[in-house]
Amino acid sequence: MRRGARGAAPVLVFGLLAAGCAGTGDSAGGSGDTVTIALTADPGDMNPLTGLTSSAGMMNRFAYDQLVHTTVDGKLVSGVAQTWTTDADSTTFTLKPGVLCGDGVPLHASDVAAQYNWISDPANQSPLLGLSVPEGLTATGDDTTEVVTLKTSEPTPFLLRMASMLPLTCAKGLKSPDSMDRSSQGSGPYELTDIVPNDHYTYTKKRTAYTWGPNGDGVEDGPDKVTFKIIPNETTAANLLLGGQVDIARVNGSDRGRLEAAGIKNRTQNDPHGQLLFNEAPGHATADPRVRWALTAALDLRQIGAVATGGRGIPSTTLGIASVKPCPGDSITGNTPPHDLDRAAETLKAAGWTKSGGKWSKDGHRLSITLPYQSTAGAQVTAAVELAAKQLSSFGVKVTRKPMTPTTVVPTLGSGEWDIAWLPISVALPDQNVPFFDGPALPKGLNFGSTDNPEYRRLLDLARAKPDTAGCAEWTAAEAELIKRVDVISFVNIPTTYYTKGYSFELDGNGVRPSSLHRTGGR
Repeated sequence: MRRGARGAAPVLVFGLLAAGCAGTGDSAGGSGDTVTIALTADPGDMNPLTGLTSSAGMMNRFAYDQLVHTTVDGKLVSGVAQTWTTDADSTTFTLKPGVLCGDGVPLHASDVAAQYNWISDPANQSPLLGLSVPEGLTATGDDTTEVVTLKTSEPTPFLLRMASMLPLTCAKGLKSPDSMDRSSQGSGPYELTDIVPNDHYTYTKKRTAYTWGPNGDGVEDGPDKVTFKIIPNETTAANLLLGGQVDIARVNGSDRGRLEAAGIKNRTQNDPHGQLLFNEAPGHATADPRVRWALTAALDLRQIGAVATGGRGIPSTTLGIASVKPCPGDSITGNTPPHDLDRAAETLKAAGWTKSGGKWSKDGHRLSITLPYQSTAGAQVTAAVELAAKQLSSFGVKVTRKPMTPTTVVPTLGSGEWDIAWLPISVALPDQNVPFFDGPALPKGLNFGSTDNPEYRRLLDLARAKPDTAGCAEWTAAEAELIKRVDVISFVNIPTTYYTKGYSFELDGNGVRPSSLHRTGGR
């Protein structure tokens, strides 16, 4: 069966490392205490029903809750739901009593069910369909017992874990979905109170009597305000941190050395960083798997990954999952084309390409590649893309680099005018990769490269027939098929380091966990 995210709106993109952190503390705690979390770029779409950027996801955690949460060691703990049961095609949640929305109205089981049904309806074109809400899902909510029941049309092994990724909206927000583009309508501890696009987003603590965070955590001792400040330059963020003007900063480049020399504390999580997607739509040279193989073999991915990560890279072993791995198998090693210029040339010749004057051509057309990349991912990524373009050019391929921002990724990919995209997709579960490599392309789905891999699809069916992690061997084998056919190449992860001066916090794979953010006193 062909599956994918049907009806997905053109509002996507996910773990592109667009989120960075920095902060300012106004006092030693209590009234007036403010943390400012800097982003390298504006998050774009903030609507929890449609937004998929990693920075928007981290920001929305301050205003929206989840039914359950996943800890750094992969365990599930309570959120808005206090208990749950699950089997192959259904999951039932019992909500905690006393959960309130930002407007003081209780969050009921029927509100949660309504959101699931809204996303599940293809007519609403939510890109979350197929990611955190599986296709064919129906939900019911009983406000008397506060029980939410989710049923799927076919086995969905990670349905319970998927619930930890869905920001819950309140009835007021679902009644007017567009209102959440510029305001928050959730049950989280904070409320979005001020927006100046491309400058800052401020969240104000709505309540201290908040007891439905991860495993019952609250925010009584947390900051009164959290401001996300757009700071595109990593060096600037480091300077502000050293100068005592910020409290937390994500720094992955050369500025790390002086921060560590100054004794600035840090926390680290691993994130996907080097991933290449290939456009397999008709009319593109990359529609031919031999061309994709040859172009990959012409690249020194180890060298490119070292440049992209400042020499701190960790070889990828899974597709898009780095921090908390439900399936720890290795789908990458041994399946990626090796760096071999001679074999790359032989493969292109076998595909009908000829080389003359140092340039590859076929039927009178030169082998030309358009390579979009996210320029806001930092100077190191930009340098790595330049190196990749240089290596391909030396091999005889014409390369046109195309910088993107979080807000231009979708138009760029949707235009179809690209061949290889540097686009690290970060997911939490193996089945969340599926819409990106199976099913419809933009604008109806998330299959950016129009991938059609029958063996991948066959293994998906086997994996989905087993509950939770029992199908890990099949999930790993399915991913391996994508790598073998060069539908996607994932080659390096990066330790994403958050430096802090004056605050403590925890990272759980989705950035800073709001209820863990506390002032330590030192600045």
